[in-house]
Amino acid sequence: SDGCFPGLRSYTEDIKGAFDEIKQVDAAAMHNYYPHARTASVVLRWDRDSIYTPCNAHLDGHPEWPQRGASVYHEWRLHQEDDYVDRLKNVAIEGTKASELEPFKTAKMFAELAWRGYDNFENEKKWIANNLPGWRLVLRALDSHGNDEDPVMIVQESSTLDCAIVFAGTNDFSEFSTSTTQYGTGYCGFDDVHVGYRNELWTITNHMKQHLKPTLEKCRMVTCVGHSLGGALCEIFAACANSGNSTDPDYQLLAWNKTTPVLQADAGWTMKAHED
Repeated sequence: SDGCFPGLRSYTEDIKGAFDEIKQVDAAAMHNYYPHARTASVVLRWDRDSIYTPCNAHLDGHPEWPQRGASVYHEWRLHQEDDYVDRLKNVAIEGTKASELEPFKTAKMFAELAWRGYDNFENEKKWIANNLPGWRLVLRALDSHGNDEDPVMIVQESSTLDCAIVFAGTNDFSEFSTSTTQYGTGYCGFDDVHVGYRNELWTITNHMKQHLKPTLEKCRMVTCVGHSLGGALCEIFAACANSGNSTDPDYQLLAWNKTTPVLQADAGWTMKAHED
């Protein structure tokens, strides 16, 4: 009703200089000028307050952030797992420790899960069993194009029957063009969608629909999780899935028919959705 997506978008930032005049920002967050979806956001800082902006009828979560400027610098060393997870574990907002408060508590859990999207099937299952009590891996599908492999995970919580779908970020040099190809196109009834991200999501959903849809149909609720490119895919995925544009071919390719939620079996292997 307020035009906001539930959830949290985050990026890392360090403050430098004698007068705090220099900002170093995760370079991936600075990579293009397309605005994000309207959702709550947090600028994660170390050893000082982070900046949290909710999204509601009066605030939009700053979809235009991070801001550019003469003293704002790209920093790829702020792009790694420990940069995000450690800051979420120690996040403070206006002088108050907030790591056990929402939305940071859930974001902390899902940030660690997002990084498992880069791993292999056996390690993913082991990590979930050891670190996410009550959750299980119910699907891992793989879309392969030469050296570029795009894995997608779906995990489910056994008591609520809620699910999380996890898109991996860039995991091969050949995939950099996905982010650097930047012009607007149509997708799922929306205009001016980043063409690289649109093409990546369309390819994944086209090749994996026979695996993703039957799994998502059995979930009570679905959260989308991703780091870097995976986060960008999540924004477009969530926008399309919630659009209700039932006559649009992109929506028909991605959306699923919700049925009675059921606890799904543990995945026993990776489903190869496509390979060339």
